[in-house]
Amino acid sequence: MDLRQLRYFSLVARLGSFSRAADALNLSQPALSRQIRTLEDHLGRRLLVRNGRGATLTEAGQNLFKHAQRILEMVETAESEVKGSGAGRFAIGLPFIIAATIGSQLIATLRSVDPSANFSVIQGRSKFLMEQLSAGSLDVAIVFKPTPSPLFNVTHLVDEELFLMASPRAARSLSRHLPISIESLSELPLIAPTRPNSIRNTLEEAMRRVKKTPAFTMEIDNLGTIVEMVSRDQGVAVLSKMARNLSARKADITPLPLFPNLRVEVCLAVSSRSSLSQPSRQLLELTEHVGRELLRTAVNQ
Repeated sequence: MDLRQLRYFSLVARLGSFSRAADALNLSQPALSRQIRTLEDHLGRRLLVRNGRGATLTEAGQNLFKHAQRILEMVETAESEVKGSGAGRFAIGLPFIIAATIGSQLIATLRSVDPSANFSVIQGRSKFLMEQLSAGSLDVAIVFKPTPSPLFNVTHLVDEELFLMASPRAARSLSRHLPISIESLSELPLIAPTRPNSIRNTLEEAMRRVKKTPAFTMEIDNLGTIVEMVSRDQGVAVLSKMARNLSARKADITPLPLFPNLRVEVCLAVSSRSSLSQPSRQLLELTEHVGRELLRTAVNQ
């Protein structure tokens, strides 16, 4: 039994899914399954059972999971202490919108405090970043509010208001209807991010409350592409003002207020199992403080 197998097993147990664990580890599912089978063969016990909803722990698996968590925490603590006084590698996860808005300022501030740290910035959707955090690939992530889980400690940073983003031509046409009612969005050519996406979830929930169904003319995975399509008058989209930072055509995008207001939470997340060195904990605290201040400024612009 080796540490790699324990880490793989622990991640599958926490995520409850071979596929999600494989994605977080950047492994193929067959390769991950082989590692788990090798561990099971070594112990002579079945540890995980696949079912239609993912994977569940057997009684033997539950016993190993408790020990594995303690072992991995001890290894992380030992590594942090041996590495000495510096923070070493400090990995931060940022959604694309937030990276484009405050990423450079945030990292510059952190580097000014600890120039010796090896900063790593990973960008992606909030769901992806939470999986990377669970896998131990990130020390901290700033994300749009994740699903509550005992695996993470989540701290609220700011509430971000959503607007109807439109081209100047579309904005002129809609200006007599300000603020734009949620009900009227069902009549507009909406461009939406593909699921899973917190902004889309917020919009769909708001429209369900008024018994309306959005008629999306396009669903696009990349938010930067959505912003570009809006600037080219190919449709409108419900996004935050910060989303305009993803486009070089920022001046060609007009935010129109919605009624009632829609908001999404931006949070800081860390693994509830993480064991950081003192310098890394200081960087974590600074990430929370500086991130909150930078985001407050950005959402109020």
